[in-house]
Amino acid sequence: FKQKTAYEISIGDWSSDVCSSDLHVAHTGYVPSQLLLICSGDGHVVVVRASDQSLGYNVAILRKMKNLARVMFRRFLISALSAALFSLVSVNVTAEDDSPKVLASMHPLGLIAASVVERENLHILLQKGVSPHDFSLRPSDIDHLQEADIIFWGGPHIEPYLSGFARRWPDKVWIDISSFSELAKIKDPHYWMSVPATLAAQKVLADTLGKDSSDFQRRVEAAVEYSDRVLEPVRDRGFFVFHRAYDHWVLERGLNQVGAFTLTPEQKPGMRTVQLMREQLRAGKVACVFREPEYSPALVVTVVGDLPVKHGELDPQGAYADLSRDGYAYFLTEMADRAANCLTP
Repeated sequence: FKQKTAYEISIGDWSSDVCSSDLHVAHTGYVPSQLLLICSGDGHVVVVRASDQSLGYNVAILRKMKNLARVMFRRFLISALSAALFSLVSVNVTAEDDSPKVLASMHPLGLIAASVVERENLHILLQKGVSPHDFSLRPSDIDHLQEADIIFWGGPHIEPYLSGFARRWPDKVWIDISSFSELAKIKDPHYWMSVPATLAAQKVLADTLGKDSSDFQRRVEAAVEYSDRVLEPVRDRGFFVFHRAYDHWVLERGLNQVGAFTLTPEQKPGMRTVQLMREQLRAGKVACVFREPEYSPALVVTVVGDLPVKHGELDPQGAYADLSRDGYAYFLTEMADRAANCLTP
């Protein structure tokens, strides 16, 4: 019988005995060239594996067996070759792409990381629409953490569920955006809303990857310039936000945030707070109330009632922005546009 490389073998080359077509189908036609298979119609099969050191081959000739033994061996052969092929494919993929794997704990941090990380090397722990305020880790999330080389996270205050892993795996690169809090005007855990803290954290990530951070800085500076221009006519107009996630943005853009419906989403406001907010609404101090897409608007509707106040939507997670090189810049400009649209008389 004729010896063939794996790329020359087709369905017709498999005999009905040991050389089953199931083996071919199981690997969807992809067999690395390091393996050679020889099949004959008389029930003999030769499995040839290329040596790592030379072009010599180790050959095992497996002779025809009785029906029961043949079936058992066929299953063994398929399993053994599956393991060998998977190992070879894995080695090939690893060799082709040895870029560090980056995990961003939240979508807005993913927007920052995407400026210097290719999409196939970036994983987001909390998917769009998931808030860190009510998140708990699943076993699959821990697997993703283990697989990452670099973890870009919000810090222990807003993501306490990651603190233990940061201590447990010091060999990984942990970039905590809250460690740049001295660059922000206030101490608030939503540090991705602070442009200075974001630029500093992104530069550390870029430097770690050996990338240039200047393009990201230019995009963000342009977004800030646009935001200030759009928001200038409405800076003095008061507004309520759903929860205290925007303090960095409000201070840096010079806006008039009158209050928030709740300090954190999991805490409902007391009756005294609700009464004070309604008094401010009746007095005309509030031009717009902003809800958030992750949470029910029931609280906002209850407080506002039938008062003539405009409604808008702001999203501190930036779920509307795609993971791309200009995703974070778009996050900023879209937030400015939404605020200006609602605050404009």
